[in-house]
Amino acid sequence: MKPLRLSIKRLLHVALVFGKYRLDRLITLGPDVSFTTKMGLLPLALKKAPHPSVGLDLKLALIELGPAFIKLGQLLSTRRDLLPADIADELETLQDQVPAFDSEIAAAVIETSLGHPLTESFVHFDLEPLASASIAQVHTAELKNGEPVVIKIRRPDITERVVEDLGILESLAAVVDRSWAQATRLHLQRLINDYQNVILAELDFEQEAQNTIKLRALWLERGKLYVPKIYADFTQKNLLVMERVKGTVISHKNQLIEQGVNLERLANLGVEIFFTQVFKDNFFHADMHPGNILVDTSNPNEPTYIALDCAIIGSLTRADRNYLARNLSAFFNEDYLDIAEAHVDSGWVPAHIDVTEFERVIREVCAPLYGKKMADIEFGKLLISLFSAAADFEMEVQPQLVLLQKTLLNIEGIGRHLYGELDLWNTAAPFMLDWQREKKALPNLIKEFQRIGPELLHELPDLPRNLLLASRRIERLSEAMRRQNQQIQRLEIKRATQHKARGRSILFLSLACTGAIALLTLESSGTILFWPLVMGLGLVGAYQLIKS
Repeated sequence: MKPLRLSIKRLLHVALVFGKYRLDRLITLGPDVSFTTKMGLLPLALKKAPHPSVGLDLKLALIELGPAFIKLGQLLSTRRDLLPADIADELETLQDQVPAFDSEIAAAVIETSLGHPLTESFVHFDLEPLASASIAQVHTAELKNGEPVVIKIRRPDITERVVEDLGILESLAAVVDRSWAQATRLHLQRLINDYQNVILAELDFEQEAQNTIKLRALWLERGKLYVPKIYADFTQKNLLVMERVKGTVISHKNQLIEQGVNLERLANLGVEIFFTQVFKDNFFHADMHPGNILVDTSNPNEPTYIALDCAIIGSLTRADRNYLARNLSAFFNEDYLDIAEAHVDSGWVPAHIDVTEFERVIREVCAPLYGKKMADIEFGKLLISLFSAAADFEMEVQPQLVLLQKTLLNIEGIGRHLYGELDLWNTAAPFMLDWQREKKALPNLIKEFQRIGPELLHELPDLPRNLLLASRRIERLSEAMRRQNQQIQRLEIKRATQHKARGRSILFLSLACTGAIALLTLESSGTILFWPLVMGLGLVGAYQLIKS
């Protein structure tokens, strides 16, 4: 029962924050939210919102709820197809800077992890943290051999807190799936699962060390992106020691100008690094916000990048990369029909849609942007327009590409900040052409054949029989699809009959929110006369959410 009590306590706190910041305003933004949902949340209207901006209140609520919610907000800031622009803009400013925990505790964590006093490994340890965030804080130190390092220390008990919050987010995603018709298209629970993998990876410093070592190996000889050295002997799940590097923060443009840095070269290099990581290496740094990027200005005319914090690394399947390459190449060639067909071929939109009409819509959105410079393009609005248009064609959001989208938006923002005249098309198009040419080159074709050769030889004896049976199997597949459609129709009928049950779930959610508002009111008045009743309402709502 202990885990259940902890979940209920935390869930009540989430409900309290939900009511405190009147986040019911977010739910009612959806045009297809059910009447039952709106009525269930009506009691929250009794409380005045802290600020006119719901985006600001959402940001403040996420900060109050802690690391898991902050990280989710940062991820959602890239999903402008889901959120209004003003809310996404607020979430973009989310920073997980929090007060540092006691330095003596930090020193004790290091000594416990290493199994010996600090003085055995370091000649100096700075008690004043260099940086402090929701998951970890960083201290500077010096090794016995005189090398300057930084020590990243995971906050005590943060793992348990994050895991508990992830469970709550799963429950909330399930509630949204049942109360919002469009939620199924967005795969919210898959998004939460992918997000879990991201934040749990951030908690595992051994995994971060492996990511850093691999990224360093890929780029060390290229000389365009420097990744700090990891001191593997000190690495633990809650402890990471790495080389201390110096550079200019990418967002300090005035400082870069004073140093005479070639900003055009720097902006183009960022695009080159991004496409190389995605298409050639299939191993891309997926947390490229300005705080994680420094610039080596030792050669101002040929500046290079320094990448920090490799906890979040993205990779794509072969099919995803081929799909992206096809879309980008078609876009660069203004072949909007191929973009529409690529969406169908990849399964992003169903095969029964009118491809010609879909092409027309894509052309209307994309054509005006072709050839424009970075300063004249707002990718946020472009993504909103594309996803909104594709929604009419039953397009399903693909969670596996969320990290890539987040990274692309970060790169675009950095490029515009550094050099507004950057022409993304002229920078990226030659890269894509070279990559596709390289893929089709004889050495790579030989490698591909070597990769699939054994499987091909295994299947070859069955090829004639499979060809003869192909038409019969197609008929069976058609029959299976017909039965599946019948099952879907029955499920729709069953779903309709469960409408009242969903209404009861929303009612319990309303009880939890009403309890949160009452708690706020009682707390402000100092009265505890009805405390048991209020707690009862909150517990009933919380239990129903967990049960559902």
